[in-house]
Amino acid sequence: MKIGYKEVYDIYCRLVVHAESISWQRFHYLLVINSILILAWATLFKGDATPSNMIANLVMTGILFIGILTNFAWASLGERGRKYLDAYKEKAKRIEQDCDKQKWWEEEIEITDRPFQIHLQPATGTSSKFLLGKGPYFFMFLFIGLVIATWLK
Repeated sequence: MKIGYKEVYDIYCRLVVHAESISWQRFHYLLVINSILILAWATLFKGDATPSNMIANLVMTGILFIGILTNFAWASLGERGRKYLDAYKEKAKRIEQDCDKQKWWEEEIEITDRPFQIHLQPATGTSSKFLLGKGPYFFMFLFIGLVIATWLK
């Protein structure tokens, strides 16, 4: 069985879609985890937590440190996921460009099916690379602020 460039191109297209889906799915999981941690903290903060209630303050601080560590790990996952996505896109783009140069291919990629040669620059701070790689740092700073609020109330 002969595998042509069309099959390889199709595989890279599927890898791009898969990498994109996995990245956003991970980010959604992060949002759920952060929501649960913030809700747990807020419940304790509003309830039993007083300056004299050291156990509640320690529990809230523990919850927030779990959030900080989780977001730190998730930032690395987001950046790694975007690197995979960029690598897959670059491979697919090179296949498209090679197809433009080579006339001898048995199977050509249709000129209208070359989406990886299209590049639209996103607005600053709105790219998926920025949101998925740097978004968790926002939550880390939020959790640090909540640690300060826990002990300064």
